[in-house]
Amino acid sequence: MRVGALVLIAVWLAQLAPAPAAELLSGEFGDVDLGRQLIEPAKLPTVQELRAAVKDPKIQPVLMIKLFGNDKNHHLPIWAGDGQRLAFQRSEIDAKSSKLLWYPSLADKEPTPLSDEAEAYDYMFRWAANSPSSFAFVRIRPGSTNTQIYFCAEGGKPQRKTASDARYEYPAPYRRTDGIWRMTYQQDGRLMQESWNEEGPIDRPLTIVQGTTPRWSRDGGKLLIARQRPGRRAGAFDIVVWTLKNDSELMLPSDVEGVVRSPSWSPDERIAAFYVRELGEGKPWRIRVCPAGRDAGGRTLGGNVVVNLNFDSEGPAWEPSGRRVWFFSEEHRKQAYYPLVAGDVQNGALTVIDYPNRCTTPNDLAINPATAAPEIAFVAHDGLPQDLFILFLNHY
Repeated sequence: MRVGALVLIAVWLAQLAPAPAAELLSGEFGDVDLGRQLIEPAKLPTVQELRAAVKDPKIQPVLMIKLFGNDKNHHLPIWAGDGQRLAFQRSEIDAKSSKLLWYPSLADKEPTPLSDEAEAYDYMFRWAANSPSSFAFVRIRPGSTNTQIYFCAEGGKPQRKTASDARYEYPAPYRRTDGIWRMTYQQDGRLMQESWNEEGPIDRPLTIVQGTTPRWSRDGGKLLIARQRPGRRAGAFDIVVWTLKNDSELMLPSDVEGVVRSPSWSPDERIAAFYVRELGEGKPWRIRVCPAGRDAGGRTLGGNVVVNLNFDSEGPAWEPSGRRVWFFSEEHRKQAYYPLVAGDVQNGALTVIDYPNRCTTPNDLAINPATAAPEIAFVAHDGLPQDLFILFLNHY
């Protein structure tokens, strides 16, 4: 039997209850083929085995799958808000080549390229807020140093959104309930915003604030951004919650006079997480979590956190409950193997979770935001290229 929808496994894990031991339950298929390479175990667990795993209080892997791999390197898996789609980047840094691929459905055996333009350099992918099948990305055309933003609404064909030649980065699209689209992006250190609907433009591009890497709140009223500190040393940034209605800001304590990057909201948007490190060559990255409220303190989670140094990531990976942030850390590595680390945002406690150590030097961890059972995407080496893997755990 061939099953293409990987999310079925997560549904099983979320719904299974204890049952008497048995080889196979009545009606259960024993020969299930996911159409993927299974890393460990080499077969799909039975319902009995899944039930036993769910009962075990220790967090442990249930199944690990190589979702995609070839002779290229892959980076930055990003789940859509509904957990039904997954995008990632294929890049050859030395060859200055980058393409975006996605699974419109996890039932698809192979990913689909977002573009058939062989020479274009595509990166900075971002799913739209409030429209899980829409997205935007940045493109560099051959022979140009400028960039353009491309936008795709609800499964259509990507269309160029920016009209003039400039340096556009970090697009963040948002769909209002009345069908109006808003797009925020960086242009020369400023965050720009424009809006449109099916009939055409509503608001032309205008500057809203200095900053970069914007992330929308679900109601469209706030942006979580990074902003360079005026008059400070080069590279020093702050994390700011910007309220659009009254142009007010809330600066979150970073705990360092240094570099911050890749802010991300918690699922309930009460806390922000971001990467932070001291200024200076080779300084280690940490994860900082701060309540998005006034006079609220923060907490630093873990140390020597693995961060993609070639591309800005989505930011620290939240589990759907918002209880913990997940990452890889140099502090827990065993040669080239890095276990998972989960940091509790309330008390700072760290949980270390092992998985099949066949995969080495992992990076770019992303957690499905919609499944009750952990479905974790990351890239790692199983041989020379960097491939895309999915790891299922028994519970959070």
